[in-house]
Amino acid sequence: MTEALQGRIAGKYEIIKKLGEGGIGEVYLVRHADLGVEYALKVLNEKISADEQFIARFKKEAEILLRFSHAGSVQLRDFGRTKDNHYYMAMDFCRGRVLTDILEQDGRFKVEQALEIVIQILSVLEAAHRIGVVHRDIKPDNIMLEEGPQHEQIVKILDFGIATLKAGLGEVTGEVVTIGTPEYMSPEQAAGEREPDHRADIYAVGVLFYELLSGKVPFRGETIVDTLLMHLIQPLEPIPSKFEIPFIVEEIVAHAMKKDVEQRYQSARDFADACREVLSLLRGETPQTRHTQSVTRRNRKDTNPEPGAQRGRKVTKVLCLDDDEMVLNIIRFILEKEGYQIFTANNFASIHAHIFEEHVDLLISDVQMPGLSGGKVCELIKQNAPHVKIILFSNIDERDLEALAKDSKADGWISKNWKPEQWVRGVKEILSRN
Repeated sequence: MTEALQGRIAGKYEIIKKLGEGGIGEVYLVRHADLGVEYALKVLNEKISADEQFIARFKKEAEILLRFSHAGSVQLRDFGRTKDNHYYMAMDFCRGRVLTDILEQDGRFKVEQALEIVIQILSVLEAAHRIGVVHRDIKPDNIMLEEGPQHEQIVKILDFGIATLKAGLGEVTGEVVTIGTPEYMSPEQAAGEREPDHRADIYAVGVLFYELLSGKVPFRGETIVDTLLMHLIQPLEPIPSKFEIPFIVEEIVAHAMKKDVEQRYQSARDFADACREVLSLLRGETPQTRHTQSVTRRNRKDTNPEPGAQRGRKVTKVLCLDDDEMVLNIIRFILEKEGYQIFTANNFASIHAHIFEEHVDLLISDVQMPGLSGGKVCELIKQNAPHVKIILFSNIDERDLEALAKDSKADGWISKNWKPEQWVRGVKEILSRN
């Protein structure tokens, strides 16, 4: 860029040094020529800057971010265009340590330290959510800790609005861009919802809280798809007992990470209030209150019984997963006539609740669901709920379907090309197996 080579950007930002670059553009540490204030300045690349539709959308978001002010956020200070017609954003420059580096170098945090950090993060998010701003990419890379005047740790959240910028980049380049980072994505994000609401941030903070306490994220598969499936299906493992995390703290993490968005904390304030109450309890400042007791009782009640405890059920429960509503309606009709209790879903987001809370006996899964493979889903369910029988369901070539069922350890397969009465026979035959 011509201006960068000349040592000044937009005629007012003197370049101190280049901090980095990526798919969006380049980042510089700059000093405002008149004010003497240092900023981190992101200069968007030529392709993004030339896309008028995308720039118009991001300007709209930038207007909101310019009005958003919180001591714990790295605020957007300026947004404009250089003489070379490259758009730029000037953000506060932080001199703290990124949480990722702290975790790698120092290891996990003590319980009270973790609670203090999470409370500060939630305070920023509460203010952002109030004006309709969702971060969408909460993770250690986007959290900085600065040392305050009393040597306290002060949280700074980076990159508000950048998730929107990355999504727009996908539209410009023609690529599909997943908003978020797989290890911190909520089930609804993993299931492909395009515009998750503020409760996706709450889930991500729950993941981050788990990581602060244990030193690792709760879900990380061998591939991105495996990780996304784990968010959708795999139950949350308790934090290792060797870390001696108080039960009530683990319950807060679990409540924030509920797979059903309606069962999570519904606001950052509710999440933060629970953390403050527990922090006060751990410090001996207040006795355990009705709220902390109710959180404990609620989550204990949610604990899943062992599969063997379900043997006394009389009605066979079947979950049918397909993105075609007509197919779901047909299979519901024919199987309910046979006396089965039928649940249906058109995406992966509700699988966990049906398997681990409704305790379904059988999953009939379309192989070609959007975003994730039915075979992959089968493999992961068999690892975590081996008592659930699985039938793969598709109109692909029967030999291919049979091979896929075998490779993914499904209990069987039925073809969508068969007549409905053949579907029923197939279901009955597979359920009759020991």
